[in-house]
Amino acid sequence: MLQSAHSAGPQEHRPEWRGAATATRNLLSCGSCRRSDPAASWLHHRLICPLPFLSLLVLFCGPAWAGPPATTGSPSELTLAQLLSDVLQNSPERQARQADVQAASERPQAARTLDDPMLMVELWQVPIGAAHVPLMFTLRQPITWPGKLAARAAVASHDRPRALADLRRSEQDLRLATTRGYYDFRLAVRSQEVLRAARALSSAFVAAVDVRYRVGRADLAELLAAQETLANLDNLLLDADRERELSASALNILRSQAVDAPLGLPTTTPPVISLPALPVLLAQAHTQRPERVALDHEVAQASDRVRAASRERAPDLQLSASYMADLHRAGGAEHNFTVGVQSTIPSFSLARTAAQEREAVASRQGLFAQRRKLEQEIAGQVRAALLRAETAQRHMRFHAQTLLPLSERALRAAQAGYQSGRIPLSLLLDAARRLTEHQLEFERYQAEWGQRLAELEAACGGSLSSPRAQSNDVGATP
Repeated sequence: MLQSAHSAGPQEHRPEWRGAATATRNLLSCGSCRRSDPAASWLHHRLICPLPFLSLLVLFCGPAWAGPPATTGSPSELTLAQLLSDVLQNSPERQARQADVQAASERPQAARTLDDPMLMVELWQVPIGAAHVPLMFTLRQPITWPGKLAARAAVASHDRPRALADLRRSEQDLRLATTRGYYDFRLAVRSQEVLRAARALSSAFVAAVDVRYRVGRADLAELLAAQETLANLDNLLLDADRERELSASALNILRSQAVDAPLGLPTTTPPVISLPALPVLLAQAHTQRPERVALDHEVAQASDRVRAASRERAPDLQLSASYMADLHRAGGAEHNFTVGVQSTIPSFSLARTAAQEREAVASRQGLFAQRRKLEQEIAGQVRAALLRAETAQRHMRFHAQTLLPLSERALRAAQAGYQSGRIPLSLLLDAARRLTEHQLEFERYQAEWGQRLAELEAACGGSLSSPRAQSNDVGATP
């Protein structure tokens, strides 16, 4: 299994790397160094032979192959956890959803509160001649039928769980968008490193072929082919630089920062896990998806609306108490009081409450149908996300275990064959090109694996509870 070059310490301090370097140098030294060649022996030994060997060291020991960059003297690191925390903390959408949750929390209390009492002060049936002045104070308190307020509060109590589900869905969308953007940014950075290492190798090829051409040991067509390969890598680097800037701008928009704000180097590698089985994922999705949770509360709220509509058929009451002082002009006063209970007569309102009850029943039936449809959609989304994740994982594993090792061996063999004069330069350039393509494909599939894993978690409504893979870490950069 391929491992990161930095995982076992510096390469120059490892005995196996010293032995491999010696063997590779012996393999790459050409016949001109091993034979006596008075015409070009010194020039060839000093300029031609070392360049391919140094280019191999640049390719296999350079930044694109050494895993995450060292922290000493390097730009600040940017982990996925730090970016997620930054995005969630500064997101205006999340702040709006949190405000909705707070607003929904107050609705049950408002629904179960009685109406305010009413105080009236009246001059009651004062004679025209004002022989006496009856002054009356009346206090009225509306009282709903027992159970009405509780039923209204039960309907409003489902608003907060629905708002919380909307908040979770908003956070889930932000996490998914951030994870996608992070791995796009990481892919652009890693692609730059791969292309720069490939350019260093191609530059070494151009220099070596140029020296061979000057001493008459290479054709002009070989030199032009090497220069064309170098120019093509420069063109690919331009596209990689553009993709890095675009992905960085997208991340800064999610962070609510200036689009040209600097970002650290992405250091989070997608986790390598064993994907759970489809039934396990479906069970998790049906219990944790925010859309399903919100729809369950809508169904429960519709049921409470049916009960509240049936409660509204009861009459409304009103308690009243009055005190009257009848002031006479000749002096003295007469005092009276009145206490009463008033009640509405359910008649015309019965048609309204019956219609409200039928509306709530129909709404509940419609929500049942929506829930069945949502369950089917969730099952399809989970299965599709699982298939995409499995495909990306297989591609990543195949590149790490098969294509990249073969390409590395093919490049070493082609370089040794070219130095010994057994194969033309075109085969060496093709071997280097194929290795670069496979490394870029590996980086792309590794980024896709991280994105597909995030999509699968979003489809299931939460993190996947799966054991880590064994020690054969196929997600590590080879």
